[in-house]
Amino acid sequence: METELRLASLTIRFDRNATIRLYRDVILMPGADQCTCLSCKNLATQRSFAYSDEFLRLSQNLGVDPLKEWEAFDYDFGPGNHDRHVYGGWFLFCGELIQDAGEKRNGEPFSYYFTSSFPNGTLPPDIKICAVEFMTAVPWVLSEMLQ
Repeated sequence: METELRLASLTIRFDRNATIRLYRDVILMPGADQCTCLSCKNLATQRSFAYSDEFLRLSQNLGVDPLKEWEAFDYDFGPGNHDRHVYGGWFLFCGELIQDAGEKRNGEPFSYYFTSSFPNGTLPPDIKICAVEFMTAVPWVLSEMLQ
């Protein structure tokens, strides 16, 4: 069943049950867990507290599993600042953007926005899928350091 959700100047239409099935049947492993690099391991270690409470409530509403990002990437391309390491990525949901004014939900150290542009080459082509793109900053907690 499709539901519309309005967030300020953004309107999305989504199907919570279809999104739950997407995470059960298609997104079997978090993106950061599929990678063997230290940066992804650092994010995976802290995944359970890397996202804002507001985002976790939104995820619940959409049917998104906040422990299974579709893909994650590292914004910090070197050893740099280990107090805060910046990551981005996408969480997927079944639905579409109805009205999008480029609304970005800012917060420190987490922000997100809705998009229809994300890596989707291996997804089923017959399902309307959009994404919530995120950016988060977490400390470096691994004993290994980036070179």
